[in-house]
Amino acid sequence: MEDLLAGVHLNDNQRRHFEVLLTRLEDSLSTIERLLAAPPLRHLTQLSDDVSPDFRSLAEAEIPRLRRQVERMAVALGLRPNVISLRRIIGAALTTDSVRLQDSLSPQMRGYGAVDASVAERLDPALLRLAESLQHLGSALKR
Repeated sequence: MEDLLAGVHLNDNQRRHFEVLLTRLEDSLSTIERLLAAPPLRHLTQLSDDVSPDFRSLAEAEIPRLRRQVERMAVALGLRPNVISLRRIIGAALTTDSVRLQDSLSPQMRGYGAVDASVAERLDPALLRLAESLQHLGSALKR
């Protein structure tokens, strides 16, 4: 493959396109591997493990080969890795989810219909505790 790609010339915009494209492919491959290895235990999302043993075997062989292809293509095209701060990704997720919880308090729920008093009395405090816990994690991350 390197020989075929040796003469490819990309401008900056095209190079950025392929950097994003192949980064997303790497992300997808990682997600597939993670799900096949050990699907996450979750309460509100229940995964039905309906993947055949044949696919698992094929994926186990093909994903490393695909990773090597992506790596060779990136080197041959002179693509630059995107350096991402793990702290910023986690912080953004914590902040976003905290805001979503606060946006789900009883006053905001009126758009969905009449809100029972139990929502403000019981659900709002539970949502605020969740949001505060996320904010606490976010604060600890910044230290």
